Amino acid sequence: MRMHRLLRLTGLTAFLWLVGCDAVLSQSRTVCVTGYNEYERGIHEYWLDDENKAGCHGNPPGRDVDQVFGGGGKFSCGCNVAPGKQVSLFWQFSRTRNEYDAKIPPEQHTTLVTIPHPESSTSRYLRVYFMKDGSTPLQWVDDMGAPELIPSQVPEMSKGDV
Repeated sequence: MRMHRLLRLTGLTAFLWLVGCDAVLSQSRTVCVTGYNEYERGIHEYWLDDENKAGCHGNPPGRDVDQVFGGGGKFSCGCNVAPGKQVSLFWQFSRTRNEYDAKIPPEQHTTLVTIPHPESSTSRYLRVYFMKDGSTPLQWVDDMGAPELIPSQVPEMSKGDV
């Protein structure tokens, strides 16, 4: 009887510990976000979870010919995110002067993304990627020296392919 009670108590303790651990990792965290842009065209602005006033925003430039990504150097800190939560990601591309003068509306996109769980309890940087294949992966890193994600595999089009 005592052994049965001890096993139940041990099992209950382990269960509560696991639930508590998950709750700690899923709590809202204050982080710094930075954008990585695979397009040549700059992103005028992006907002991650603006509905909840999370404070996550940025404007990564377009990539140069010799770069894999544009951006990744400026941060927006004080951003509040909750791992596991699905939120909206809005972004708007920059316009050329001619597009602006002609009153051509900017190209805008909105998608739903799920905030991933941090790679560790010390993760404080959240990278927001804008890939040419249309995907928008998010990546937690402990420090900015961590490797970037692999670029999307969208073939470059030559002028004859248009």
